[in-house]
Amino acid sequence: MSAIALRGPAWVTVRQHRRPLWVALALLVLSAGTVVALRVWTASRQAKCPDGDITVCGDDIVQYSDAQSTSLWAMEYGAVGMLLIALLVAVFVAGPMVARDLESGTYKMLWTQSMTPRRWLTAKLAVPAIVVLVGVAVLTVVYRWGWMYLAKEKHIHSWYEPHVYLAIGPVSVAYALLAVAVGALVGLLVRRTVPAMAVTALVTGAVMVMLANARSGFWTTRTISGPNMNMLGTPEGAFPVAEWMTNAEGGRISGAQCWNDTDINQCYVHHGITGFREYHPASHFWPLQLVETGIVLALAALLTAAAFYVLRRRSA
Repeated sequence: MSAIALRGPAWVTVRQHRRPLWVALALLVLSAGTVVALRVWTASRQAKCPDGDITVCGDDIVQYSDAQSTSLWAMEYGAVGMLLIALLVAVFVAGPMVARDLESGTYKMLWTQSMTPRRWLTAKLAVPAIVVLVGVAVLTVVYRWGWMYLAKEKHIHSWYEPHVYLAIGPVSVAYALLAVAVGALVGLLVRRTVPAMAVTALVTGAVMVMLANARSGFWTTRTISGPNMNMLGTPEGAFPVAEWMTNAEGGRISGAQCWNDTDINQCYVHHGITGFREYHPASHFWPLQLVETGIVLALAALLTAAAFYVLRRRSA
Protein backbone atom coordinates (compact mmCIF):
# COMPACT_ATOMS: atom_id res chain seq x y z
CA MET A 1 0.00 0.00 0.00
CA SER A 2 2.85 2.38 0.82
CA ALA A 3 4.29 1.77 -2.62
CA ILE A 4 1.43 3.63 -4.23
CA ALA A 5 2.62 6.95 -5.65
CA LEU A 6 1.14 9.38 -3.12
CA ARG A 7 2.46 12.67 -1.86
CA GLY A 8 1.83 15.04 0.99
CA PRO A 9 -1.02 14.53 3.47
CA ALA A 10 -2.49 11.59 1.55
CA TRP A 11 0.83 9.72 1.75
CA VAL A 12 1.10 10.49 5.49
CA THR A 13 -2.45 9.22 6.08
CA VAL A 14 -1.86 6.00 4.14
CA ARG A 15 1.45 5.51 5.93
CA GLN A 16 -0.19 5.98 9.34
CA HIS A 17 -2.95 3.49 8.66
CA ARG A 18 -1.32 1.06 6.24
CA ARG A 19 -2.02 -2.00 8.41
CA PRO A 20 -5.81 -1.47 8.62
CA LEU A 21 -5.80 -0.76 4.88
CA TRP A 22 -4.04 -4.04 4.16
CA VAL A 23 -6.52 -5.85 6.41
CA ALA A 24 -9.40 -4.20 4.56
CA LEU A 25 -7.94 -5.30 1.23
CA ALA A 26 -7.52 -8.86 2.47
CA LEU A 27 -11.12 -8.95 3.73
CA LEU A 28 -12.35 -7.58 0.41
CA VAL A 29 -10.55 -10.29 -1.56
CA LEU A 30 -11.68 -13.00 0.88
CA SER A 31 -15.32 -11.86 0.84
CA ALA A 32 -15.55 -11.49 -2.92
CA GLY A 33 -13.75 -14.80 -3.44
CA THR A 34 -16.14 -16.57 -1.08
CA VAL A 35 -19.21 -15.32 -2.95
CA VAL A 36 -17.72 -16.35 -6.31
CA ALA A 37 -16.78 -19.80 -4.98
CA LEU A 38 -20.24 -20.36 -3.51
CA ARG A 39 -21.91 -19.23 -6.72
CA VAL A 40 -19.81 -21.60 -8.84
CA TRP A 41 -20.30 -24.48 -6.39
CA THR A 42 -24.07 -24.02 -6.20
CA ALA A 43 -24.38 -23.72 -9.98
CA SER A 44 -22.40 -26.92 -10.51
CA ARG A 45 -24.62 -28.83 -8.06
CA GLN A 46 -27.76 -27.32 -9.57
CA ALA A 47 -26.69 -28.40 -13.06
CA LYS A 48 -26.77 -32.02 -11.90
CA CYS A 49 -30.09 -31.54 -10.14
CA PRO A 50 -31.94 -28.86 -12.15
CA ASP A 51 -35.35 -29.19 -10.49
CA GLY A 52 -34.34 -30.48 -7.09
CA ASP A 53 -36.40 -33.58 -7.90
CA ILE A 54 -35.09 -36.56 -5.95
CA THR A 55 -36.53 -38.98 -8.53
CA VAL A 56 -34.28 -37.40 -11.16
CA CYS A 57 -31.30 -36.29 -9.07
CA GLY A 58 -30.76 -39.47 -7.10
CA ASP A 59 -27.74 -39.20 -4.80
CA ASP A 60 -26.91 -35.73 -6.18
CA ILE A 61 -29.83 -34.29 -4.22
CA VAL A 62 -27.73 -34.37 -1.04
CA GLN A 63 -24.89 -32.35 -2.58
CA TYR A 64 -27.41 -30.00 -4.17
CA SER A 65 -29.11 -29.43 -0.80
CA ASP A 66 -25.76 -28.89 0.95
CA ALA A 67 -24.70 -26.31 -1.64
CA GLN A 68 -27.98 -24.44 -1.39
CA SER A 69 -28.08 -24.36 2.41
CA THR A 70 -24.42 -23.36 2.76
CA SER A 71 -24.76 -20.60 0.19
CA LEU A 72 -27.93 -19.33 1.82
CA TRP A 73 -26.29 -19.23 5.24
CA ALA A 74 -23.18 -17.45 3.93
CA MET A 75 -25.14 -14.91 1.89
CA GLU A 76 -27.48 -14.07 4.77
CA TYR A 77 -24.57 -13.41 7.13
CA GLY A 78 -22.76 -11.64 4.31
CA ALA A 79 -25.67 -9.22 3.99
CA VAL A 80 -25.47 -8.50 7.71
CA GLY A 81 -21.74 -7.89 7.29
CA MET A 82 -22.45 -5.43 4.49
CA LEU A 83 -24.89 -3.68 6.81
CA LEU A 84 -22.14 -3.26 9.42
CA ILE A 85 -19.56 -1.83 7.00
CA ALA A 86 -20.86 1.73 7.40
CA LEU A 87 -20.65 1.49 11.19
CA LEU A 88 -17.10 0.12 11.08
CA VAL A 89 -15.96 2.80 8.64
CA ALA A 90 -17.51 5.56 10.74
CA VAL A 91 -15.92 4.29 13.94
CA PHE A 92 -12.48 3.96 12.33
CA VAL A 93 -12.54 7.45 10.79
CA ALA A 94 -13.82 9.07 13.99
CA GLY A 95 -11.37 7.36 16.32
CA PRO A 96 -8.01 6.23 14.90
CA MET A 97 -7.99 8.65 11.95
CA VAL A 98 -9.24 11.97 13.34
CA ALA A 99 -9.77 12.02 17.11
CA ARG A 100 -6.50 10.22 17.89
CA ASP A 101 -4.44 12.89 16.11
CA LEU A 102 -6.29 15.60 18.05
CA GLU A 103 -6.12 13.79 21.39
CA SER A 104 -2.42 12.92 21.14
CA GLY A 105 -1.41 16.30 19.77
CA THR A 106 0.03 14.77 16.59
CA TYR A 107 -1.89 17.33 14.56
CA LYS A 108 0.29 20.14 15.96
CA MET A 109 3.41 18.61 14.46
CA LEU A 110 1.66 17.90 11.15
CA TRP A 111 0.22 21.41 10.87
CA THR A 112 3.63 22.98 11.42
CA GLN A 113 5.28 20.89 8.68
CA SER A 114 3.86 22.83 5.74
CA MET A 115 0.52 20.98 6.03
CA THR A 116 -2.48 23.24 6.52
CA PRO A 117 -5.41 22.09 8.66
CA ARG A 118 -7.58 22.02 5.53
CA ARG A 119 -5.17 19.71 3.69
CA TRP A 120 -4.93 17.51 6.78
CA LEU A 121 -8.70 17.05 6.93
CA THR A 122 -8.96 16.62 3.17
CA ALA A 123 -6.55 13.68 3.38
CA LYS A 124 -8.40 12.22 6.36
CA LEU A 125 -11.59 12.29 4.27
CA ALA A 126 -10.20 11.43 0.84
CA VAL A 127 -8.25 8.28 1.72
CA PRO A 128 -11.12 6.40 3.42
CA ALA A 129 -13.62 7.78 0.90
CA ILE A 130 -11.66 6.34 -2.02
CA VAL A 131 -11.13 3.04 -0.21
CA VAL A 132 -14.83 2.56 0.60
CA LEU A 133 -15.95 3.86 -2.79
CA VAL A 134 -13.95 1.19 -4.58
CA GLY A 135 -14.16 -1.57 -1.98
CA VAL A 136 -17.87 -1.35 -1.18
CA ALA A 137 -18.76 -0.94 -4.85
CA VAL A 138 -16.89 -4.14 -5.70
CA LEU A 139 -18.47 -6.02 -2.79
CA THR A 140 -21.94 -4.80 -3.76
CA VAL A 141 -21.58 -5.92 -7.38
CA VAL A 142 -20.22 -9.33 -6.38
CA TYR A 143 -22.79 -9.85 -3.63
CA ARG A 144 -25.66 -8.86 -5.93
CA TRP A 145 -24.38 -11.35 -8.52
CA GLY A 146 -24.47 -14.15 -5.96
CA TRP A 147 -27.77 -13.05 -4.42
CA MET A 148 -29.60 -12.89 -7.76
CA TYR A 149 -28.80 -16.53 -8.45
CA LEU A 150 -30.24 -17.65 -5.12
CA ALA A 151 -33.19 -15.27 -5.50
CA LYS A 152 -34.00 -16.89 -8.84
CA GLU A 153 -34.14 -20.21 -7.03
CA LYS A 154 -36.26 -18.58 -4.28
CA HIS A 155 -33.85 -19.65 -1.55
CA ILE A 156 -33.01 -16.28 0.00
CA HIS A 157 -34.65 -13.29 1.66
CA SER A 158 -36.44 -10.77 -0.54
CA TRP A 159 -34.85 -7.60 -1.91
CA TYR A 160 -36.74 -5.34 0.50
CA GLU A 161 -35.39 -6.95 3.68
CA PRO A 162 -33.25 -4.21 5.32
CA HIS A 163 -29.95 -6.11 5.34
CA VAL A 164 -30.39 -7.43 1.79
CA TYR A 165 -31.58 -4.07 0.46
CA LEU A 166 -28.39 -2.36 1.60
CA ALA A 167 -26.18 -5.08 0.14
CA ILE A 168 -27.48 -5.22 -3.44
CA GLY A 169 -27.62 -1.60 -4.57
CA PRO A 170 -25.70 1.70 -4.75
CA VAL A 171 -27.11 2.86 -1.43
CA SER A 172 -24.47 0.69 0.28
CA VAL A 173 -21.73 2.89 -1.18
CA ALA A 174 -23.64 6.04 -0.21
CA TYR A 175 -23.91 4.92 3.42
CA ALA A 176 -20.20 4.11 3.53
CA LEU A 177 -19.40 7.63 2.29
CA LEU A 178 -21.84 9.07 4.82
CA ALA A 179 -19.99 7.12 7.50
CA VAL A 180 -16.73 8.83 6.51
CA ALA A 181 -18.36 12.25 6.88
CA VAL A 182 -20.02 11.40 10.20
CA GLY A 183 -16.78 9.99 11.56
CA ALA A 184 -14.76 13.05 10.60
CA LEU A 185 -17.27 15.51 12.04
CA VAL A 186 -17.73 13.65 15.32
CA GLY A 187 -13.97 13.16 15.65
CA LEU A 188 -13.43 16.91 15.29
CA LEU A 189 -16.16 17.73 17.80
CA VAL A 190 -15.35 15.13 20.47
CA ARG A 191 -11.54 15.08 20.01
CA ARG A 192 -11.12 11.95 22.14
CA THR A 193 -10.66 8.56 20.50
CA VAL A 194 -12.94 6.17 22.41
CA PRO A 195 -15.83 8.59 23.05
CA ALA A 196 -15.70 9.68 19.40
CA MET A 197 -15.97 6.06 18.26
CA ALA A 198 -18.96 5.43 20.53
CA VAL A 199 -20.82 8.59 19.53
CA THR A 200 -20.15 7.95 15.85
CA ALA A 201 -21.52 4.41 16.03
CA LEU A 202 -24.70 5.69 17.69
CA VAL A 203 -25.20 8.56 15.24
CA THR A 204 -24.53 6.46 12.14
CA GLY A 205 -26.77 3.66 13.38
CA ALA A 206 -29.56 6.10 14.22
CA VAL A 207 -29.42 7.68 10.75
CA MET A 208 -29.54 4.26 9.08
CA VAL A 209 -32.53 3.17 11.17
CA MET A 210 -34.42 6.42 10.53
CA LEU A 211 -33.94 6.22 6.78
CA ALA A 212 -34.84 2.52 6.75
CA ASN A 213 -38.13 3.33 8.48
CA ALA A 214 -38.83 6.07 5.93
CA ARG A 215 -37.76 3.97 2.93
CA SER A 216 -41.22 2.92 1.78
CA GLY A 217 -42.16 6.58 1.35
CA PHE A 218 -39.32 7.41 -1.05
CA TRP A 219 -41.44 6.39 -4.05
CA THR A 220 -45.16 6.29 -4.78
CA THR A 221 -46.72 3.02 -3.67
CA ARG A 222 -49.41 1.02 -5.40
CA THR A 223 -52.67 -0.01 -3.73
CA ILE A 224 -55.12 -2.81 -4.43
CA SER A 225 -58.54 -3.21 -2.80
CA GLY A 226 -61.38 -5.70 -2.58
CA PRO A 227 -64.07 -7.09 -0.27
CA ASN A 228 -61.90 -10.05 0.76
CA MET A 229 -58.63 -9.07 2.42
CA ASN A 230 -57.36 -12.64 2.27
CA MET A 231 -57.79 -12.72 -1.50
CA LEU A 232 -55.89 -9.50 -2.20
CA GLY A 233 -52.89 -10.80 -4.07
CA THR A 234 -49.76 -8.76 -4.75
CA PRO A 235 -47.20 -9.34 -7.51
CA GLU A 236 -44.37 -11.75 -6.81
CA GLY A 237 -41.50 -10.06 -5.01
CA ALA A 238 -43.65 -7.11 -3.88
CA PHE A 239 -42.54 -5.05 -0.86
CA PRO A 240 -45.57 -4.98 1.52
CA VAL A 241 -46.02 -1.54 3.06
CA ALA A 242 -49.42 -1.47 4.79
CA GLU A 243 -52.89 -2.96 4.81
CA TRP A 244 -56.17 -1.77 6.31
CA MET A 245 -59.95 -2.12 6.09
CA THR A 246 -62.76 0.43 5.82
CA ASN A 247 -66.48 0.23 6.49
CA ALA A 248 -69.27 1.29 4.15
CA GLU A 249 -68.84 4.92 5.27
CA GLY A 250 -65.12 4.90 4.46
CA GLY A 251 -63.87 4.91 8.05
CA ARG A 252 -60.97 2.67 8.99
CA ILE A 253 -61.89 -0.35 11.09
CA SER A 254 -60.21 -3.46 12.48
CA GLY A 255 -62.83 -5.87 11.14
CA ALA A 256 -63.11 -7.44 14.60
CA GLN A 257 -66.88 -7.82 14.26
CA CYS A 258 -66.28 -10.62 11.74
CA TRP A 259 -63.50 -12.52 13.46
CA ASN A 260 -65.85 -15.01 15.13
CA ASP A 261 -68.18 -15.38 12.17
CA THR A 262 -68.35 -18.81 10.54
CA ASP A 263 -68.04 -17.20 7.08
CA ILE A 264 -65.74 -14.24 7.58
CA ASN A 265 -65.68 -13.30 3.90
CA GLN A 266 -69.49 -13.17 3.70
CA CYS A 267 -69.49 -11.09 6.89
CA TYR A 268 -67.15 -8.56 5.27
CA VAL A 269 -69.51 -8.28 2.30
CA HIS A 270 -72.56 -7.95 4.55
CA HIS A 271 -71.03 -5.07 6.49
CA GLY A 272 -69.67 -3.36 3.38
CA ILE A 273 -66.08 -3.84 4.50
CA THR A 274 -63.35 -3.21 1.93
CA GLY A 275 -59.75 -4.32 2.32
CA PHE A 276 -56.75 -2.35 1.06
CA ARG A 277 -53.16 -3.44 0.60
CA GLU A 278 -50.32 -1.01 -0.17
CA TYR A 279 -47.06 -2.24 -1.68
CA HIS A 280 -44.04 -1.56 -3.86
CA PRO A 281 -43.64 -3.91 -6.83
CA ALA A 282 -40.19 -5.35 -7.52
CA SER A 283 -39.80 -2.79 -10.33
CA HIS A 284 -39.58 -0.05 -7.67
CA PHE A 285 -36.24 -1.37 -6.42
CA TRP A 286 -34.16 1.02 -8.52
CA PRO A 287 -36.27 4.16 -7.94
CA LEU A 288 -36.17 3.51 -4.19
CA GLN A 289 -32.43 2.84 -4.28
CA LEU A 290 -31.61 5.94 -6.31
CA VAL A 291 -33.77 8.28 -4.22
CA GLU A 292 -32.28 7.01 -0.97
CA THR A 293 -28.78 7.14 -2.44
CA GLY A 294 -29.33 10.79 -3.36
CA ILE A 295 -30.59 11.62 0.13
CA VAL A 296 -27.65 9.89 1.82
CA LEU A 297 -25.07 11.52 -0.48
CA ALA A 298 -26.62 14.95 0.11
CA LEU A 299 -26.43 14.36 3.85
CA ALA A 300 -22.80 13.22 3.49
CA ALA A 301 -21.95 16.41 1.58
CA LEU A 302 -23.66 18.53 4.25
CA LEU A 303 -21.75 16.84 7.07
CA THR A 304 -18.48 17.15 5.17
CA ALA A 305 -19.04 20.89 4.81
CA ALA A 306 -19.86 21.05 8.53
CA ALA A 307 -16.59 19.24 9.33
CA PHE A 308 -14.55 21.82 7.41
CA TYR A 309 -16.48 24.61 9.12
CA VAL A 310 -15.72 23.19 12.57
CA LEU A 311 -12.05 22.75 11.65
CA ARG A 312 -11.79 26.32 10.41
CA ARG A 313 -13.33 27.70 13.59
CA ARG A 314 -11.12 25.61 15.88
CA SER A 315 -7.88 26.19 14.00
CA ALA A 316 -8.36 29.93 13.64
